[in-house]
Amino acid sequence: MNLPHLEMRQTSAKIGINTTRATLEQHQAPATLSIEQPKGNLSIETVAARLEIDSTQAMIETGRLPAFESVQRYAEYGRQMGQQAVGRVASEGDQLMRIEQGGNAVSRVAKSRDTPPAEVTTLGFSPRSLERVKINYTPAEVQLNYTAERPRIEVQVNRPELNVTEGTVEIYLREQNQLDMWPVGGMFDGEG
Repeated sequence: MNLPHLEMRQTSAKIGINTTRATLEQHQAPATLSIEQPKGNLSIETVAARLEIDSTQAMIETGRLPAFESVQRYAEYGRQMGQQAVGRVASEGDQLMRIEQGGNAVSRVAKSRDTPPAEVTTLGFSPRSLERVKINYTPAEVQLNYTAERPRIEVQVNRPELNVTEGTVEIYLREQNQLDMWPVGGMFDGEG
């Protein structure tokens, strides 16, 4: 005797998945930057240059004297000329006092006064050399003082803007599972 048995056929269920991806949009404005640079402080101090020229010796050689020395020399010259004039007049007076002794005293005195002494002229260079002029030069002094100012920098950072669209996941049954069973043999197959 055949025992009945069952035959089965099974199909698994199948699922389907539909997804949409999440999206991310990001936007960030540039940072705001402010820079200010104050001017530095510059100070300049100058001591002027100094040029000293001493031409006293050269002036003396050309006949020009400083005022005080010139007055002293002319006073001395005047004194000497005055003494010579007094001596000459005294001598002429002595000669004229003895006019009775003869000898043409009047014509001699007149002749001595009539002819001036010849001037002596010499040719030369004045000043005789540049060593007669003393030059002393002190250069200028310049002092620079500079103080730098630090720049003032301000930064404002702008936060990013984010836009997120969530993704979706949809799961569905694409094919239903099935279980089919049927008897085979025995009384179920029509023989018993």
